[in-house]
Parts: sequence; structure tokens; C-alpha cells
Amino acid sequence: MVCLFLSTVVSLQCLGQEWKFTDNTAKAYELVLNLQPEEALQAIPEPRTAQELYIFGLAEAIELLITEDAEKFSAYEDIYETRIEKRAKGSDADHLFMQAELRLQWAFVYLKYGHEFDAALNLKQAYSITEECKKKFPAYLAIKKTSGLLQIIIGSVPEKYNWVLGLLGIEGSIQTGLDELDAVRKSNSALRFEADLLFSLVQGFVFQQPEIAVQELKKLIEERPESHLTLFLGGALAIKNSQSEEALKMLSHLSEGNQSFPLYYADYLKGEIYLHKADYLNAITSYRWFINHYTGQNYIKDAYYKIGLCYWLNGNTSDAQAMFKEARMKGKEESEADKYAARSLAETELPHVKLSKVRYYTDGGYTSEANQVINRITPADLPTKRDQVEFQYRKARLAHKTNQLDSAKFFYKQTIQRNGEENWYFAPNACLQLGYIAVAEKEKATATLYFQKALEYKKHEYKNSIDSKAKTALAQLKRK
Repeated sequence: MVCLFLSTVVSLQCLGQEWKFTDNTAKAYELVLNLQPEEALQAIPEPRTAQELYIFGLAEAIELLITEDAEKFSAYEDIYETRIEKRAKGSDADHLFMQAELRLQWAFVYLKYGHEFDAALNLKQAYSITEECKKKFPAYLAIKKTSGLLQIIIGSVPEKYNWVLGLLGIEGSIQTGLDELDAVRKSNSALRFEADLLFSLVQGFVFQQPEIAVQELKKLIEERPESHLTLFLGGALAIKNSQSEEALKMLSHLSEGNQSFPLYYADYLKGEIYLHKADYLNAITSYRWFINHYTGQNYIKDAYYKIGLCYWLNGNTSDAQAMFKEARMKGKEESEADKYAARSLAETELPHVKLSKVRYYTDGGYTSEANQVINRITPADLPTKRDQVEFQYRKARLAHKTNQLDSAKFFYKQTIQRNGEENWYFAPNACLQLGYIAVAEKEKATATLYFQKALEYKKHEYKNSIDSKAKTALAQLKRK
């Protein structure tokens, strides 16, 4: 009875301490979600409370992740290192939550800017602080947002890498993470909207279920149409879900607002959409605007390559060759898109025009246009083995996108058979997609077989991306 009484007292104390924003900090928080960090920070001239420090950290982290501004990274890193040492005004629970959140935010920032060791260190510290907070304040709800995301990220790491987690002294559970996020999402917490946003990102980028992610984000956009962060993320996920027209609507709304910093990456995404719909002149304009204004290095090589590709698909060979030459000298090869562009630029043959059009129409969800092009392709149009394999693969992707699963499975298997040992991404991605179909059909053994087979292919264009997706899928299967 004494233990029950004491635990009840602790719970009531924690409930009384639950994370809250004042009217002023709530306004600043909304401004951050609307991508207006300058206005948000002006509302808090001297941050002292955990809530104020959290808002500052969130504003700076979001800006760095979106802009890739190297100069601001150095300046904000110095501020972060000073801020993390401060003892915030407020309850101990709020202070621990703020510390864990800042550490987690900067784990993502460091990873984005190529500082893997610092990213791992901050992830470990975020985990340790989160566990301390949960132990000391078991009824404190806010920490479940941080813990939930950490549990999902760590729980998605494939089993073969558990030794790394062991060295860091951390462990996670996907189901625990989802349960913790749900606890915040179903509450009246001031952080509920942010938990909903994280849930959508997890569905789209960790679990590879962009359809669910887009559905959730549409609800959030209806709830807060002024949140430019939600529109921006919604546009990126809609593209991933082959809903380019929906994405264009979301991204177009961004120009109507007053965000503090320009979203040049949104112009890159618009370029992708216009490429998907074969609006090559608008695609070129968007890619050029991105190149001329973006301060980061990721996606620059791909943008140059895509401009050349637009010229090529539009029948302008001389301008296409000039842009391909320039693309070879520009940008880095860190992102998956840039690596694929570099590999394509190293090929002696230019992309197959008709198959490329089918690819981009399919990627954008323009399935009627894709069908029209693919139905006009004859054997004479496919002189090489690569062309023949890609033709089967494009038919599989188109069938998959239109939910003709029997046809999709047939053409994916044809792709794998005809690909053989060639270092093209068609076969490994066909394996990955067959694995996803098997998961949906509750055929766990078949799914496992295909995910493992996807990992066996070496040195193809999307090796890192496909391997990561296959490993995450296998990790989820093992935990079901």
C-alpha cells in the first residue's frame, strides 16, 4: 500500500509538471512549424526556460536540415554546444526532455553534414537522457515523443548490426516506439501535432509506406494549413508515393507564405515533378533556380544531370551533351540521387528515351501516359540486354503502381531472371518490391527470401538505398 501510495504521488507530481507552452512560447512554436524561425526567436529575446531553449534548438535544426548552409552550421553548432550546458529554468523533467531533444536534433544535423561520429555520440546521449527521464518521471508524457522516435530508429536497425548498438549501450523496439508515439498523439499534449508529424515521417521513410504517410499528412495540413513545414514534408512524401500532382499543389502553397528562409530544395522537388509529367521547360527552370540559389552540395550533380536529361528527352541533343559534360564536374556524390547521376554520366550510352519517359511518368503517377508510351515500344526499340531487362522492369513497376499485383509479380520475376549477374538496379529492386508484396499478402517466408536476395546484388546504382530498405524490412519481419 505504501508503494502504491508513493507511485501515485510521483505520477501526480509528473502530471502537474507536464510540458506546457505559455501563450508567448506557443506562438513562437507555431512560427517555427511555419518555417519562420527569425520571427519565432524575436519573440524570445533571452531563452531561459526549457520550452524556450527547445524552440530555439528546433528552429535552428530545421533550418540547417533544409538549407544545408555550411556557414550557419558552424555558427549554430557553437550556440548548441553552449546551450546544451545550460540548466534550464523549470522542472527537472522538462530540463531532461529539452536536453534529450536537443541531442536528438543534432544527431540528425551532424548526420546530414557528414559528421557521423558526432551524430552517433549525440544519439547515444539522447538515448541515455531519455532513459533517465523515463526512470525518474515514469508518468511524464512529453519524453515519450523523444523515446518513441528513438525506439523506432534503433529498433529498425538490422540484427546483424546489433553489435554496434551493444557498443553504444542502446536498444530499441519498433512496437514500443509506436506505442509511445501513439500515447502522445492521442493526448492533449502541446507536442501532439509534432508527434503526428513524426509518425508520418516514420511511415514514409522508415517503414516505406508513403501512402499511409501522405494520408496522415493531409489530415495535418487540414488542421494547420499555415504550417509550411507540413506542406514541405507532405510534398516530398507525395512525390515518393507517385502523387506528383498532389505534391505540386502542396509545394505551390509554400510561395504564398512568409517563411524566414527560402526553400530552394522545394524548387528541386518541383523540377522532379515537371520531369515526371514531361513538362521539360518548367523542369529546367526549376532545376536551374535550385542550382543558382542552393547553398548546399547535395542534389547539385543530379540537378545538372536532370537538366541534360530534359534536353535529351525533348530532342535537344547538343544542349543535353553540354549539360552532361558540366554535370560531371559539379556537385558531390553523397546522396543516392547524386551517386546515380554520376554513374549514369559515366555510361557510354545515353538513357533510352522511351523507357525513360515510362519511368518518369510512372514515378509521378501519370500511369495513363506511361501506358501509352510502353505500348508503343517494339522489340526493335530494345537492341541491348539492358534495354530488354529495363523493359520488363518498367512493365512491373507500372503494373505495381496500378495494383495489378499478379502482373507485377510476373514481370518482376522476369526482370530478375533476365538481369542475371549484371550490376543494374533493376533486379535488386525487383526483389525488394516482391518482398513488399509478400509482406502485404502475409507470406513472411517469401518476403524474407526476397529481401535477403535483394542484399546479394553488388555495386548497383541504388545499393545503399535498396540495402537499407531491405535490412529495415527484415528487421521488422523478425520482430513480428
